[in-house]
Amino acid sequence: MHWMMWIFWGFFGALFVGSYVVDKLTKKKYSLDKKANTANQDSAAADASRQAGRNNHESGMF
Repeated sequence: MHWMMWIFWGFFGALFVGSYVVDKLTKKKYSLDKKANTANQDSAAADASRQAGRNNHESGMF
């Protein structure tokens, strides 16, 4: 039964060390407190980028 303790705590230790390494490699780029955009926000951003692209090509090359 002693080996089961090493497997149990070793799993959590490896999980902790692995998360620390990933945190250091990605330089804390990812955050869990960021809120996802709503469908309306995504639609507005897509529409804005379409409008910007359309306006850039209306004036021609010069």
